[in-house]
Amino acid sequence: MNKRTNIFLILCMLLSGGYGQIKPQQSSIAEERIHVNASSATVLQWFRWIEKEKGLTLSYNPSQIDLNKVCRIEHSQEMTIEELIEEILKGYRIRTTSLASDKLLIQVVRPETFCLSGTVSESGSDERLYGAAILLENNSDGKKYTLSDENGIFRFLIPEGHYKMSISYMGYQPYERSIYISRDCRLFPKLKPLLFELDEVTVKSHKQGDELDELTPASLLSFSGNDLFSQIWILPGVTGTPSGDNFQVNGGSNDENLLLLDGVPIYHPGHLNNLFPIFNGDAVKSIILHKGYFPARFEGRLSSITEVRLKEGNKQEHVHTISLDMPSASVVLEGPIVKQKLSYLVAVRRSWLDLFDELLSEENRMNHSSFDYNAKLTYTITPTQSLEAFAYGAWDEYHIPDDNDNRFSLLRWRNESYQLRYSGFKGKLSYTAAAYHTSHSNRVHAAALGYDEDRYIESGISSTNVSAEFSYSADALYSARWGGKYTYDDYELTDGEDQLSVRHEPVNQFALFYDNHLRLTNDLTAQVGVNFVGYLPKKSKSYYSIQPRFSLRYAPTESDLLYLSFSRMEQFYHYLRFGSVALPTDFRMPSINGYKPRSSDHYEAGWKHYQKNGQLELSAYYKTRKNLIALHPDIFYSETGWQQYIMVGNGNSYGVKFYFQHHCKHWMLQMSYTYARSLERFDEFSERGNLPSVFDIPHQWNGAVSYKLGTRSTFSVGGLVHSGKIIDMDDWEPVDAANFRKLRRPLNYRVDIGYSYRREFQKSLLLFRCGLYNVIGNPTEEDLLNFYSVSWGNGCLPYGSISFKF
Repeated sequence: MNKRTNIFLILCMLLSGGYGQIKPQQSSIAEERIHVNASSATVLQWFRWIEKEKGLTLSYNPSQIDLNKVCRIEHSQEMTIEELIEEILKGYRIRTTSLASDKLLIQVVRPETFCLSGTVSESGSDERLYGAAILLENNSDGKKYTLSDENGIFRFLIPEGHYKMSISYMGYQPYERSIYISRDCRLFPKLKPLLFELDEVTVKSHKQGDELDELTPASLLSFSGNDLFSQIWILPGVTGTPSGDNFQVNGGSNDENLLLLDGVPIYHPGHLNNLFPIFNGDAVKSIILHKGYFPARFEGRLSSITEVRLKEGNKQEHVHTISLDMPSASVVLEGPIVKQKLSYLVAVRRSWLDLFDELLSEENRMNHSSFDYNAKLTYTITPTQSLEAFAYGAWDEYHIPDDNDNRFSLLRWRNESYQLRYSGFKGKLSYTAAAYHTSHSNRVHAAALGYDEDRYIESGISSTNVSAEFSYSADALYSARWGGKYTYDDYELTDGEDQLSVRHEPVNQFALFYDNHLRLTNDLTAQVGVNFVGYLPKKSKSYYSIQPRFSLRYAPTESDLLYLSFSRMEQFYHYLRFGSVALPTDFRMPSINGYKPRSSDHYEAGWKHYQKNGQLELSAYYKTRKNLIALHPDIFYSETGWQQYIMVGNGNSYGVKFYFQHHCKHWMLQMSYTYARSLERFDEFSERGNLPSVFDIPHQWNGAVSYKLGTRSTFSVGGLVHSGKIIDMDDWEPVDAANFRKLRRPLNYRVDIGYSYRREFQKSLLLFRCGLYNVIGNPTEEDLLNFYSVSWGNGCLPYGSISFKF
């Protein structure tokens, strides 16, 4: 045997001997078995029972575990100690380690979370979808919801694992896919439109946080082919004529409602013809109404804020929409300039009945015209960054024939807005920067007000603004949104003593906001924020305002939500319209010359119950209102200043609201009822205590039912019953002091019927509507269409519209 062979044998013996010395590993105490009877106990009680039964010590950090949580073992069984601990601590990620033969360490492992973000858009056009509902489901973590923001962006912070993603959006096919998350990632899901759904504007009532908003179905009772504001009147607490600026929310006045077009305020929106909607519905993507809890990024109005978003323009193909309805004709053009990168949208609309004035008798002429346009460019820089530019303009004019039978302009309104906006996101951070200019002007010929002068009296508002906003999600339990803005306002005001003279009042204003969204438990969330405003007129006293916001939401079941909210709002602008038509001599006043800002504290609590085919909501609110203004009944249009016939006081409003929506097969039912009071008190009438405001409408009932006749047509019936308003003016004159806030108009009611038909032709679409407005009823004065002469009987008005998209 050679030397190499001897060495090899010696090594084999040593190795075999070494291994023979290794003893089998003793099993961990976590693997010892224990018999468990079916029972229910807290985590702490279970731990103590394990220690007693097995004679060991459990070591853990009590600050990481909810020891009072109840755990139930459904069936008697035998399992290992580790399996029992995992069952007791279900929902935690844990690791067990044996420290000795009688000591077991339980460590709660914090799972690493990853950011899942992306953008939801429409397949075929790349239009980003605002308010799409995204659901993630996971066996261990349950369900997580969120909504896409105004840029279509969504974001989740979730642990590693397999998930099922579901996305739903009104008018689109449901989207589903399975995903595995092991790192930060981005998705860009695209939703396909439904072929045989009515192509309605999405109208959403603001909800308390990130739970799924309900989509308010269209009532289909609108004069225009796509009048989005006609869909708002069915919501509880909303009264008036939403097609113009004559609507009130929760007992507030007309001027307490702020309307934002792509984030830009539109001052005194509306048209001379009440049939003419504020915006061209064919160019509008979505609308959201905030009327209870106000997110901290909003300020400037007390009652409501309406966000209107324009379409971005189709990025894949050129699309044209031509519409003709009772008040107007419109053309909308959209399409790609550079496919998938740069798109355009151009919408032009004009009234057409006035073109036939010369063929009608003088008493049947329209004598007024309306025109507006929207233009928008959207550039997708990268999948996470975009740049938008838009322009909006609207003109309304009332004219009469002069001595030569030419049109002489008597009254004109005008709105113009321009904006440049950049937005994007990176990981957990989203950001937006914008700059805009918006203006409103109103003029009337002096002769129309009784002055013997050939000139115009004008008033107006212009604003220039720059802003920046950021949002950040730190983890699944916390997110924040903050930002700031600076605004330069220039008010062009008529003088109360000499209405032919005009003065300019410049105002600087800045606002800072911070908003926190906290998930306290799986069922309890809170939103806490504050808005700080500095109001700095150049010629008057400055004001500084701190406006806190708070919302608490609790979901005891998957179908129920309880909420409680508080919002403090402040408004630095007063407006009183003296007649049915806005004039430059109306009382328009920023918070200068001793007119303090109006303020309100809004408290609201409610319960929402989500059903399989609908929902039910009950809520109650109370709102304080300070520094209100009103016309003194004994002094009006004197040669003295504003202070002689403007009263200042305080008030409050409160109410209980009910909303029900249900759909079953071909039927869709919506209804709401509101009991609301709006009260005010003034020193001049202190002996009479609280007086009803001119917007006090105690009982408000709205309802609509629709039936789908197959896949292409729908028949609808809608109506309302409202208490009559307080009479504060009669033929442009205030009522006398003895009857101040005592007289009320008769009960208002109305029933409308409507029919719609939709037909697809390959890539083309035909949409037709017709109906009768006020088949029977006693509508309000605001609803009486003063500039429309075609009606039957007691204000019954036929209407129709047709749209062709190709």
